[in-house]
Amino acid sequence: MKHMIIVNGLEAPLLRQFGCDCDRCNDSAPQANTSVSLISLGDDGETAHHILFDVGAGVTDSLRRIPYLAGVKARLDWLVLTHWHPDHANDMNRLLVSYRLSQQRWGKKETAVSLYCRTGTADWLQAEKPYPYNNFLQHHLSDENNRSGTVLPPVPIPLDGVTVTPVTVTHYGADRCVDDKTQTCYSCAAYVVETALTKTILLWDLDSENEWIVNPQTDVPQMSGEKTAVALLSNADFLFIDTSNWLSGGKRRTHPCFDNVQRYARALNPRETLLMHLSGHGSERGNAGWGWPNAKWQTEAQKIWAAEKLPGIVRVPFIGEEFEI
Repeated sequence: MKHMIIVNGLEAPLLRQFGCDCDRCNDSAPQANTSVSLISLGDDGETAHHILFDVGAGVTDSLRRIPYLAGVKARLDWLVLTHWHPDHANDMNRLLVSYRLSQQRWGKKETAVSLYCRTGTADWLQAEKPYPYNNFLQHHLSDENNRSGTVLPPVPIPLDGVTVTPVTVTHYGADRCVDDKTQTCYSCAAYVVETALTKTILLWDLDSENEWIVNPQTDVPQMSGEKTAVALLSNADFLFIDTSNWLSGGKRRTHPCFDNVQRYARALNPRETLLMHLSGHGSERGNAGWGWPNAKWQTEAQKIWAAEKLPGIVRVPFIGEEFEI
């Protein structure tokens, strides 16, 4: 069986902004919120399994362009969410309803899509998207509220040769209880996808304060798992990583800036770092990062990578790009 990661989107929440004249908003290339698919092909070349990681705006359109999912080959076995924010879940209704209609159209047995997410995310989905959440999904929830830097049990995907392991991260804009937003409810996860050949890390939508990635603690009981989490994230073939802003400016941010990315890459030693969740609006006009299209992000990142002698290579992938794993 052949397994591959395919990029569905790599944009931050707002995509092109209404009323903005920056180079990024004027770029005509397809855009979609950050998402990838893990697609497995059988020995006959037919699509045998599809795991979708996040389903924000534009993702359904990206899936329609994947040849392994075209027409009667369309399938969705698992939906795995990093968290509940709209740019990672707001195409859920369109995707699930249209997939159910396609199953009917092609005379296929209607099957529920398996959903994995942390329990805090499930609470928000239940409150905000009750129709597809309750009718088209079979729920597999983490049933925990662990702090960041915890390795959770693998997602129960019945796919030989593939393991998907969640690692908890903090993302303070999402770590809130749905019934009392003043209370913390850890809701976000990164994912480690392992096959016999490769390790792939999906590390996006974490805030700027996941310091355990570069400085894991082992002498504090509630933090004793951080070293294990870092070991699991280390030495990957592909590190897909959140890069919403160029410079932090010393501020606490809901997403890592490129200076965080450099520190994470140095600590985790990936072979290839792939910049995701990109934006041209994280800084004020005139500052580094403002209005940058993806090509500019890549050029500037590669300059820094070479100057700092960071491990492996860095680049920006493109929608539809395939990574054999």
